[in-house]
Amino acid sequence: MPKDTLNNLDELEKQNIATALWMKDFQVKKIPKNVKTRILSNKNSPEAFGTRMKHRIQDLMDNTDSFTPSYRERYNKLLEHCDSLTPLQAYAMNHLLGLDSSRGYQDVPPEANLEFPRDFAPQLGYQVGWHFFVGQCRDTRRREYGILVSFYRYSLLPPEMAHSFGLTDWDNQIFEMQLAVAREGEEHLQARPFALAGTTGLLKFSNQPFHYEAGNNRIISLQENELFPLRLQAWGVNQGGEEDVEMEVDLGFSSKKDFLLQGNQGCLPCCCNIGTLYYSATNLRLEPGSLLKLGGEEITLTQGQFWFDHQWGNGLEPLGNSRCKVVRAASMLTKPSQSRGWDWFMAQFDEDRQMTMYAPHTDENLGYYGQTGEEPPGNMNVQVKGQFIDAQHHVVDMRGTLKVDKWVKSVKSSDPENYFITDTWYPDQWNFQFQDMVPEDLREFTMAPIVAGGQTGYNASGAQYSEGGVNIRNNEGRFLGRGFAESVYYADALGNMLSLVGIPDTPKIRKLMETPVPSSLLKLKGLLYMAWPPHQRKLKKILEKCLEQGLPVDFIK
Repeated sequence: MPKDTLNNLDELEKQNIATALWMKDFQVKKIPKNVKTRILSNKNSPEAFGTRMKHRIQDLMDNTDSFTPSYRERYNKLLEHCDSLTPLQAYAMNHLLGLDSSRGYQDVPPEANLEFPRDFAPQLGYQVGWHFFVGQCRDTRRREYGILVSFYRYSLLPPEMAHSFGLTDWDNQIFEMQLAVAREGEEHLQARPFALAGTTGLLKFSNQPFHYEAGNNRIISLQENELFPLRLQAWGVNQGGEEDVEMEVDLGFSSKKDFLLQGNQGCLPCCCNIGTLYYSATNLRLEPGSLLKLGGEEITLTQGQFWFDHQWGNGLEPLGNSRCKVVRAASMLTKPSQSRGWDWFMAQFDEDRQMTMYAPHTDENLGYYGQTGEEPPGNMNVQVKGQFIDAQHHVVDMRGTLKVDKWVKSVKSSDPENYFITDTWYPDQWNFQFQDMVPEDLREFTMAPIVAGGQTGYNASGAQYSEGGVNIRNNEGRFLGRGFAESVYYADALGNMLSLVGIPDTPKIRKLMETPVPSSLLKLKGLLYMAWPPHQRKLKKILEKCLEQGLPVDFIK
C-alpha cells in the first residue's frame, strides 16, 4: 500500500473506519494524524493480516489437537485466500476455523474468582468478550424506546502468537459495536455493523477510572475503582430503509445493586479451560440528561431501566475443543450435537425485582432453526433456567418451561449490500411458566416485542441474531414489566461469512465447512483411551463439575 494515501484502502474498511469516527462518508481530513500513521503502517496492511492468518492456520495444521477429526482439507482451502486480507476478512475467516481454534488463549480458570475493578476491563487474553447494555426508556412525550449497545472484541490470534508478530494485546483485537434502537409501535433500527482493527490505533482503554473507547464511541466511568455511574456514547446509521437513519445515544447510568455473578459464582461454565466468565448489573437507572438522536430528532430521555453484562471466554466463536484430552477422547464415542445457539432474556419487574433466563438450543428442536419456508414453524417448547433477584439481592436459581407460539420472518438488513437478508423465521412471542422458586405473581407471563416486524440485527462477522425490547404481561393481560429478548443462531450465516472473506458459496465449499466426521480409527483410539478406568474416573469428575456450573455437557465437547 502506498505510504502517502488512505485512498487505496478497501472500500468497506474505509466505511468501517468512518463509522467508528462518526462520519457517514470517509473523509481523510477528519482522521487524526496519529491514526493515519497507524492505518498506513505495515502492521495494518492487508499483506500483514494475510501473513498472520496463514501462520495461524498453518499452526493449527502442524500442531493438531488429539482426538479431533482433521480439518486439513478445509484449512488448505482457507490458505488459498490468505494472500491479502482486510481486518474484516480476517475476522470473518476466524469464524470458519474448526474446534481446534480454542487452543492457545488464556485458560478459563476452574473457578471465576472475579475481582473488581480488575474485571471491569476487557480481558484481552481470552478469545472473545463483550460489554453489553440493553433496556427500555421513556422520553418527555412518554414514548417508549428499546436500546441496545454492545462493545464486542475478538482476539484474532492467541496472545503468544500475536506477540511473536510484534503485536500488543490491543493491536491483536477486532472490535465491533452493536447499536439498535426501536420506538414502541414503530420500526426496529440497527446501525450497520462495523469491524475495527486494534492496529488502527482507534481502540483505547484505561481502568482508573474505566474508559473504553473505539473511535468516538465510549464507555466512561465517572468514579475510580467503580464502574458506575458511567456515561455511554455511541453512533451509527441504519442503511436498510428507503432513507438512511442516523442514530446516536448519550446515556448516563447509575446502579445501587450488587453485581449478579452468573452461573456458578461467575462461571458459565469454567470447564477444561474453555467456557465463559460472566457478571451482570441488573437494575441500571437512566440518569437525567440522557439523550437519543434519531433521524435528526433530538430526544430527551426522562426515565429508564437497563441491564449490563460483561462476559468473556474461549470456545464460543467458533465453537472450540475442550482443552482436556479425556473429554476429547470421550467425544469420539458420542454423536456430536447438530445445534448451536440460544435464547436469552432479561426481565425487570416492579419492587426492584429482576430475572435472567437462558434456553440453549437442542437437537430435539432442530426443526425450528434455520427455517425459511412460506409458513412459520409450529409451537416450540423448551426448558429454560435462570436466576431471580429480589430487591435485597437475594438470588434464587429457577427452572421452567418456555413456549414459542408466534414467529416473525427476517426480511430486512441494516446494510443489505454486505449483510444478506436471510428470510429466516425468528421467535416473536415467548410464554414462560415457573414453579414455586419465584413469587406467585411472576410464575406465568408472556413477553411480546414492543415493535412489529421483527428485531433482527447482524454481527460484523456475518452472523445474524434477533434482539429487542419486550413488554411483559400475565395471562390476564396485566402489565408486569419490561425486558429484552435475544435469539441467536436461527439463521444460516455461512453464506454471508464466505462472501465477506471472498470465498465462493458452492456446495463443495459448504461440505468443507461441515464438522468433519471422526474416522473409524479415531473412534477406536477414543474407545481404547476411555477403556482405562482412571480416564473414566477423570471424565466423571470433569462432567460433574461442568454440570454444576450451569451448561449442558455438549458445551465442552
